[in-house]
Amino acid sequence: MSRAQAASRVKGPYSERGGTRFRLRVVDQGIKRDLYFATERQARAQLVTLQQQIDHSVSRTVGWLIDEFCAERQRQGRAKPRTCREQRERARSVLHAYLDREARAITPAIATKLYLDLVESLNDKTGKPLAAATHRFYLKLARAVFAWALRKGYVQQNPFLNVQAVGRVNVGKPQLRIDEAQRFVTTALARFDEQADPMAMAALIALLMGLRASEVLQRRVRDVDRNGEILWIDGGKSKNARRYLDVPAVLQPRLMQLCSGREPDEFLMGISANGEPKRRQALWTTVHRLCLAAQVPPVCPHSLRGLWATLGVQSGAVSHAVAASLGHGSFSMTAKHYAQPEAISGAHTARVMSMLSLGSSASAEDSTALVDQLRALPAEVLRRLLQDLSKTSAN
Repeated sequence: MSRAQAASRVKGPYSERGGTRFRLRVVDQGIKRDLYFATERQARAQLVTLQQQIDHSVSRTVGWLIDEFCAERQRQGRAKPRTCREQRERARSVLHAYLDREARAITPAIATKLYLDLVESLNDKTGKPLAAATHRFYLKLARAVFAWALRKGYVQQNPFLNVQAVGRVNVGKPQLRIDEAQRFVTTALARFDEQADPMAMAALIALLMGLRASEVLQRRVRDVDRNGEILWIDGGKSKNARRYLDVPAVLQPRLMQLCSGREPDEFLMGISANGEPKRRQALWTTVHRLCLAAQVPPVCPHSLRGLWATLGVQSGAVSHAVAASLGHGSFSMTAKHYAQPEAISGAHTARVMSMLSLGSSASAEDSTALVDQLRALPAEVLRRLLQDLSKTSAN
């Protein structure tokens, strides 16, 4: 019998009240609880069941829980294989000191200490303390693993449930100024033209088309359509991610150059050593190097996407069209995490001024552009936009 089995067992049954009831005492990791039954037969049957459950659960290590949690998510299609692998690595890194320990040994006190140690740890990449968003995500992941284990009956409690997250999450990321973005684009174009570097093209697409890093890196040759004028996005982070986008003229011939002589199913930006699409870290490194070469503040690929949203809103584009191009279900997500507040405020002001100028009319070019934006919207987004406009008219 292992130490865990010795610490977790069922005792009894004990006859009480002149044989009118029978008690089982369950000792689980030092915590005692009593169960009562009307007959000795019922108590003995439950004793066997409870002891089998304890014997089954005490053999589950923390490492096994993490592996099985991620494997089940992948089997059920709740996350992509790559996402599951990344979450597995992160969860194991948080609980690395307890991977071979029985999962039931993780108490709320241990969970709290693990999280506080994580808060004080340093980022391997920057040498600075982890950002609040990072350690909060790790806490959320550990909490999810043990919540799943609790539902499965592998543990008796979720030790991370009441661990208090600390720090304030910064919403949005620093963005380049327009002049800086122009230098970044010039540098990236030169890198592609001189070295045919597909990752330079990936950085340009993130900035000029507002795509997520994963969306850029998972594009295949066949996604470049109509002689480079259209780029198809066949799915991604959410149900709204499936869409197609117009490609800026400056990128069209270069995209066709990138496709030349390649099979339709090849990944457009190339593959990593394991044959899969290049990792987001590769794009992060490229963007950082381009920033240094362009002599602009270093930003991440997600920041380039945010700048695209900011400029799209500032230019007067319909807010729902901006959200749809980003693959968002609503503009509230765009406003919270991507577009700068000043741009949103300016767009709102422009909309009010437009509504007040009842006698003015838009140019034919503006009307055509607006119609094109509306036609590009998914049906659900267009429905919400029409509802918003109806409410505005009613007021």
